[in-house]
Amino acid sequence: MQDRYAGDVGDFGKFAILRALAGGRTLGVCWYRNTGHGEANNDGKHVAYLDEPALFRDLDPAAFDAMANVVKTQRSLRALEACRLLPGAIYHGEEVPRPRHERAAWGERLVAAMTPCDLVFTDADNGFEWSSLTPKCVARAEVRALRRRGRALLLYHHSTRRKGGAAADFDHFARWAFELGARRVEAVRLRPYSSRFYLLVDGDRELSNRLHRLAAGWGSDRAEHFPARTR
Repeated sequence: MQDRYAGDVGDFGKFAILRALAGGRTLGVCWYRNTGHGEANNDGKHVAYLDEPALFRDLDPAAFDAMANVVKTQRSLRALEACRLLPGAIYHGEEVPRPRHERAAWGERLVAAMTPCDLVFTDADNGFEWSSLTPKCVARAEVRALRRRGRALLLYHHSTRRKGGAAADFDHFARWAFELGARRVEAVRLRPYSSRFYLLVDGDRELSNRLHRLAAGWGSDRAEHFPARTR
């Protein structure tokens, strides 16, 4: 997550999901912060949704208005937190270290910060660790350490161009989670502008129902729900 992304359509979607899931839970948000120094890509440019309130605002008026204010005034993680869209949430925004030898200690601090939480969200720009670990990925070891009895995880990963499309992506992502000990995995894919997956790992029935209702409320042209699989 980077300051320059704040308020884009991805943030609108993630806050809408978290607000739908978090009621009655102690939520932890792991930003996986990166500075993006030296990068010249166009990530974070998707703010045109704010010019189409008739299409988006009714999905979550409070989140929509907050994102509009962030984009207009200050695009930063601190500004997102200051919106107070997630009352009582615990945020971990320490920058992910680039030196590999510093990563384990950083991960321990992240896990410790999430101790009180029974719902934890990881927001790494590139999603999951695959063949290599970078500061933009959530590490396998970190997911293992964050899992505990009575806690659900919500894990972000961008869609890919894998043969078989979204169904193949979900199958691949679910296998990754099961390899790390997950007992139950389902997902929602939000589709405006670019496709993003949010995997609910070890969620209970109430969280599952909330995720399903959110996807239904967004409509099939903007969201797709992938029913739970169990190990």
